[in-house]
Amino acid sequence: MTSRRPIVLFVGDDASSTQIAESLLRRLVGDRVEIHTAGAQPPNPGGREDQMLVMMGLNPAHEERLTARALVTSDRVIVLGTALDVARVPGRRYEEWDLDDSSLGERVEALAVELLSVLDNPVTVPAPRARKTGSRLVGQRIRRRVRARVVRQRDLLARRLTSVRRRRRRPS
Repeated sequence: MTSRRPIVLFVGDDASSTQIAESLLRRLVGDRVEIHTAGAQPPNPGGREDQMLVMMGLNPAHEERLTARALVTSDRVIVLGTALDVARVPGRRYEEWDLDDSSLGERVEALAVELLSVLDNPVTVPAPRARKTGSRLVGQRIRRRVRARVVRQRDLLARRLTSVRRRRRRPS
């Protein structure tokens, strides 16, 4: 018995942040999750966001306007930014990501781990053994990357602190 793929909808002011989030999540979960994006503002063809998306290898023509249908058909709606007021549809899970306080990449990685763990839960979705193993490996790889990033940041901060202390010890 298999269930349908969960549907995630990224909503933002413009297409750039939503398409970047979609691209990051797609790299982590593949086709196991259906991912859509929508902008709260009308598309701005040829704008600065389009140039940035093209440079990143994304398609700016993929930009869509937020509709009630997109909200109704999604299992999880992720609003990028706290300034957007998005209608709430009962039975859907909504999250607001404040991108000023946290990294988009880190939030997407955490979402991928959560989605993969839900997909591999044998109580809700019985899956073949090979599929479970593959998603566990993806989850482990994501956790390793996050750990490595934290270690690098800690080491960088330690080096900076050491250099500041050395400068303070030197006689003037």
